[in-house]
Amino acid sequence: MSGRFRRAVTVTDASLDVFRERPRLAVLPLLSLVVVGTAYAVGGVAVLHYGLVDEVFTNRLVKYGVIFAGLAVSSSVGIFFNAAVVHCATRQFAGEEPTVRDGLAAAWAVRGRIAKWGLLSATVGTLLSVLSDNVPGVGTLTRSILDLTWGLLTFFVVPVIVTDRSDTLRSDLRRSGNAFARTWGESVTVTLGIGLALLPVALVGVCLLAVAYLSATGIAAYVMGTIGGLLLVATIVVTQVLGMIVRAALYRYATTGEPVGPLEAFSPDDIFSE
Repeated sequence: MSGRFRRAVTVTDASLDVFRERPRLAVLPLLSLVVVGTAYAVGGVAVLHYGLVDEVFTNRLVKYGVIFAGLAVSSSVGIFFNAAVVHCATRQFAGEEPTVRDGLAAAWAVRGRIAKWGLLSATVGTLLSVLSDNVPGVGTLTRSILDLTWGLLTFFVVPVIVTDRSDTLRSDLRRSGNAFARTWGESVTVTLGIGLALLPVALVGVCLLAVAYLSATGIAAYVMGTIGGLLLVATIVVTQVLGMIVRAALYRYATTGEPVGPLEAFSPDDIFSE
């Protein structure tokens, strides 16, 4: 286990190197945040305008409809921009010079599959909400386990969408699940490694926001709040980019046996060894 965590640190550092070579990739998850935020804002205004606030909390049909719509938007938009990152990372692994426009064009080319996965993710999320609210015994713990299981099964869905030409969601899910089954140790530890590496930045952002809200006044509150918010956004953006770079590399290795990008520092026998 200690060997895996050491490799996770090395892979995280190597992923940062890939990101430093293409810092403009940060534009993609940032655009994702903007698009999702705008869509949610528009939806919130619509709910207020048509007086549906009470309906959302009292009418189950409206409530689950809102949940489905929100999940569909966030899932589809998130997959779209993550697909753009994976495409750019994959091209960079091959020694090419990808651009943000290239990534967006590649994601747009598979927009149909992205939309299907967005709808499927929204359906699964909504069903889990229905089960949690209405089925005895399906509490927070069970919901968390089901969410985790779905997340692990779909861990490599974005690389599958970008690099494979599958015709069905079932095939995409099977390929993602097979790749995760082979790389589960490294996938989990590297994901945790990325989160831990960026956690201090996020904590500083949270502390600044807390101080700005609770005790600071005047211009100091605005400055601290702005810096704290920017640090949190930066953490989200960098975490997303690094995560997609690692998934692209791990999926390539799981399917072809070729160590690329952040995995190039290891020999094939060392990548998945204990």
